[in-house]
Amino acid sequence: MSSTPHLALPLIAAAQAQKHVTHNEAIASLDALVQLAVKERNRTAPPAAPEEGDRFLIGANATGAFAGHEGQVALFDLGLWRFFAPRSGWRAYVENEDLVLVFNGSEWKAFGSAPDEINNLERLGLGTAADDLNRLSAKLNAALFAALTAEEGGSGDLRFVLNKSTEANVLSQLYQRGFSGRAETGLIGSDDFSIRVSDDGSLWRDALVIDRRTGLVSFPSGLVNAPRANLLINAAFSVNQRRFAGGPLGEGVYGFDRWKGGPGGCTVARTSEGTITLSGAIEQVIDAAQAAAEFGAGNLASATLTLSVEDPSGPLPVLIGSKAATIPAGSGRQAASVTLDGGETANIVLRLQPGAACSFKHVKLELGAQATPWRAPPLDIEEYRCRGFFQRLATTGGAPGILGYVAQRVGVNMIDAVCTLPAPMRADPTLLTSGFAWINASPTGNQAGFYSNSSAAWAALSGALTVTTATPASASCVILRLRAGSSFSAAAGGVGNLHLGSDAFIALEAEL
Repeated sequence: MSSTPHLALPLIAAAQAQKHVTHNEAIASLDALVQLAVKERNRTAPPAAPEEGDRFLIGANATGAFAGHEGQVALFDLGLWRFFAPRSGWRAYVENEDLVLVFNGSEWKAFGSAPDEINNLERLGLGTAADDLNRLSAKLNAALFAALTAEEGGSGDLRFVLNKSTEANVLSQLYQRGFSGRAETGLIGSDDFSIRVSDDGSLWRDALVIDRRTGLVSFPSGLVNAPRANLLINAAFSVNQRRFAGGPLGEGVYGFDRWKGGPGGCTVARTSEGTITLSGAIEQVIDAAQAAAEFGAGNLASATLTLSVEDPSGPLPVLIGSKAATIPAGSGRQAASVTLDGGETANIVLRLQPGAACSFKHVKLELGAQATPWRAPPLDIEEYRCRGFFQRLATTGGAPGILGYVAQRVGVNMIDAVCTLPAPMRADPTLLTSGFAWINASPTGNQAGFYSNSSAAWAALSGALTVTTATPASASCVILRLRAGSSFSAAAGGVGNLHLGSDAFIALEAEL
C-alpha cells in the first residue's frame, strides 16, 4: 500500500531513496486537509493573485486550472495548484459564508441543515416545548411564508389550507392575550365563516357572519352608524290617520297608526318631539312574513329579537311573541332581547305594558341580540306603509271637504264613486265610516251630502242611508256605494261630488 486509505497521504516505501520528499508531501497534504477551511465554495476559476496556502472548493463547469476538478479541494502550494478529491465525511469551513459543509460522497452539503424530508413526527417545538394538545408549538417573534416562484419550480401562489372533519367542529384562528381569548375567526361550530370577539375569554359575541350558501353578510351585534331595519311600523307614533288626540284607548281599539289598546286598554299620549307617555298595555301585531323578509327568511321562528326604546323613565315590561322581558330604566337606548320558539311561525304581538306610567320614545324591534342606533324613516314612507293597513279616502281640506273622486247617481237609490287607492293595501280592505248623517245641504260636523252638478242641487234622501262597496273591495280600488232606503233626488245618471263635514270620514282597513 503506497498511500493511506482516508486522506491518501503518501507512505514511505522500504529502502526508499529521498524519503524526505515523500514525508514532506504527506505533511503538506495534512496541512491542507486537517482542520480544512476554504476561502469560498463553488469557485469556477482560479483567482488572479492567489496567496500561498489559499484553498477553494471548486464548483461546476470550472475553467482554467480548475477545469476537470469539480467538487475537489484546490490548494495553492509553492506557486502551483494542487487538487484533493474529497471522500465521504470530509468537513470544510467556508470562511466567506461562516458555514460548515460535509461531503456525503457525491456533493458538499451544509452541515447540520435540515434533511430534505421529515415525515410522521409526533411533536415539534420551536423555542418551546410541544405537548399532546399543541403538537406543533413555536415561540418566536416573526414567521414568514413566501410563495415558491415559477423560476424555483413552484406556481407563485401561496395557499394556507386548514381542514376540519365535520360541520359541527371548529376550524379557526384564535387570538389571545395572556392565553385568554379575545378574537376568533373561521368556521366556528358551523360551515359559515364568522368573526367573534370576547372581553374575558368566556363570553363571546358574533361580530360578523357570512352565510356559506348565499354569501350574505350579517352583523349580529350591530354595525356602528348602520342601524338594522326596524320591524315595527310607525315606531315613533308620528302617523295618525285616525286623528287620535291621545288619551284612553279601549282594548283592541286603534289610536296612532298600527298601535291599539292591549288587554285592559291603555292611556297614551305623544308630545310634539316624540316622547310617549303610556299607562296600561299597548300593542302592535307584526306581519311575520313581511318582517322576516327583511333578512331573507319565511317567518320569525327561532329568531333572536331585540326591543329597545330611548330614555325610559321606569322599567318597561314587554311581550315579544310568547317571550316576556323587561327593558330597564335609564338614559339613552335601553334594550331587552328574546329568542322566539321554533314553532312561532305566525304573526307575533309586540306589547308594551308598564306597571306604572312610563315615558319613552323611538321604539325599535330588530333582528339580533344587540340594539343598534335609531334612525327614523322619512315620514312620507312611514305613512305609505301605514296606509297598507288603514287609510282614509282622500278629501279636500276645505270645510266641508270634498271626496277626491267623482260620484254618480247610478240608480234611483244609489250613488257610486270609483276610488282608486294611492297606496295599495296589505289585503282586500273593509269599509269604515264615521257613521255620518245625510243632509241635502252643505254638511257640517259628522254630516255628508251629494251635490249633483247635473241638477245643480243637493240630493235629498228618502229612507235610511247605508254605505257599502258595490263589489268586493280590492287592495287597490273600491267602488263606494251610498244607498238610500227609498230614493235620492237629483238627475238620473247625474254626476257630482260627495261633501263631508269636518268630523265625517270614510276609511278602509286591512289590519292584522
